[in-house]
Amino acid sequence: MLEKSLIEVIKKYPDKTAIAYDTLRISYQEFYANITHLSNYLSTFSIDRGDCIALNLPNSPEFAIAFYATAKLNAIVLPINPLLKEEELSHYIIDSNTRAIITNSNGADISHKIISKIDKRIELIVLDDTYPFTKEVDKSIITESTSIFKGDVLYQYSSGSTGRPKRVCRTQNNLYQEVINFTETTNISPEDNILCIVPLYHAHGLGNCLLATIHNGATLVILEQVSHQGKAIEVPFVFRRSRVLELIEKEKITILPAVPYIFNTLAETPDDTQVDVSTLKLCFSAGNFLSKEIFDKFIQRFGIPPRQLYGCTEAGSIAINLDEDLKNTYNSVGCPLKNIDIKIIDDAGKELPIGSIGEIVIKSQALTRGYHNQLEVNQQVFKDGSFFTGDLGKKDEFGRVYITGRTQIFIDTGGHKVDPLEIENILLTHSQVKEAVVVGIKGLYAGEIIKAVIVPQNQGICEEKDILSYCKDKLADFKVPKIIEFRDEIPKSPLGKILRKSLIDNLSETIKS
Repeated sequence: MLEKSLIEVIKKYPDKTAIAYDTLRISYQEFYANITHLSNYLSTFSIDRGDCIALNLPNSPEFAIAFYATAKLNAIVLPINPLLKEEELSHYIIDSNTRAIITNSNGADISHKIISKIDKRIELIVLDDTYPFTKEVDKSIITESTSIFKGDVLYQYSSGSTGRPKRVCRTQNNLYQEVINFTETTNISPEDNILCIVPLYHAHGLGNCLLATIHNGATLVILEQVSHQGKAIEVPFVFRRSRVLELIEKEKITILPAVPYIFNTLAETPDDTQVDVSTLKLCFSAGNFLSKEIFDKFIQRFGIPPRQLYGCTEAGSIAINLDEDLKNTYNSVGCPLKNIDIKIIDDAGKELPIGSIGEIVIKSQALTRGYHNQLEVNQQVFKDGSFFTGDLGKKDEFGRVYITGRTQIFIDTGGHKVDPLEIENILLTHSQVKEAVVVGIKGLYAGEIIKAVIVPQNQGICEEKDILSYCKDKLADFKVPKIIEFRDEIPKSPLGKILRKSLIDNLSETIKS
């Protein structure tokens, strides 16, 4: 279904720019030629339908080409965060039964190291200057599959109450329905230019940037990587701000998907910086709550409101706030997308009246069938074709949805959503850690700072530098705690429940960090 949608666009707009990356421009015809070229190359390794291919790639044209080349084979894409460390990557590679890893020169070493420690054959395909991408286009050759593949095309991992990421399996039809729902709601057209500054491995970037662009014949402008001495490096977004604003003006960006952290950083652009954002017609934020402070700052600086979007790994985009006047509804995620049903229910499963807070339950053809090998969890959260999100919310009389809380705990740090239980599980494997609790405390700017509270096995032996070094070896840098606090005991309720709120100190400690 994804390939059929792509071919329809190629026939209509063969010479239109599909992807812009720095000075590179790839037309839809060239995009498809490279997809075909890579899918044929993958076939030489006997990769076939149902095989899993991991993409250890940053945001780049290579990611987009590899995604569609894998889908063309009716194989399964596993997009991976390239910032993850060896142990984290290994878990995903092993759990997903990966047959091949596609990466670039930056990810080649760690990918090779992972493969060497796994007792099965995994192909390593490095897309770099030596890989023969093609600019040669034969417009007469379009090889479209005649059968509709109903199997999985995407694996992504969603954290939950267990602290161990769960594999989400979605089909081509799931992704196709998601992009249809999003397109019909937001009216994306071939005239749109979408700026991609959120990760393509994430549901937000994959669905609302890559799939939304390609399905509609629009242009995807990808923020290029920063290189130092020939090697790509990760830098804080504030150092990319001027480049992003330059791209908005130069590429005439019409749609800007982002997260609260990015909108806050853009809103703090110095007043003496001249920026033309007149082409922007839709800015929307996902991944976490968009505060009134950031909303006001952004609209005051640029004159366009950032809108809330609600989504999840299990179903992609679910709702978006498209109100004309957002003064009183800025904190709403809006109405459900076309073809999506949202209910608010009580503990007994009964639908609640307007204004009442309960659990958010969604029904959509974009929804996954469930988590892989998680029968007990699936029985709890997937019932009668609906997904019980674990999020709390309410509806108003116009059908707008408001998120009021979560039954799951996440930390929003630097634009990344982190599950504290994952970090706790790592800390508890340290020989000198008896108990560990991880919380997020409010930072000086947008987002939170990760704090770990530890009860050591032996006082005086466990040191902060040892804990940090241990975490850095096993966790992506953005997951490593910035604050370590040692205590004699963890505060708990009479029933033994950890009192996390009492571990979140006041502003004095925030300033200290």
